[in-house]
Amino acid sequence: MYQVLDKYTIEMKIIPQMSIVRKGLEISVPIVELINFILYKLKTGVQWELLPVDNLFSNKV
Repeated sequence: MYQVLDKYTIEMKIIPQMSIVRKGLEISVPIVELINFILYKLKTGVQWELLPVDNLFSNKV
């Protein structure tokens, strides 16, 4: 998996700043991987359709 930030930085700096959602869909991937996926998209500027999903997530989406 391509890492934009390490797991420790995401867990200690980003996740505590996020609001807790009580309703909505359950995600099937770890939140750390999801944040890395979004950061990868922002860093590279690649279109959503062209993101290498198989390479970015450890368990397939």
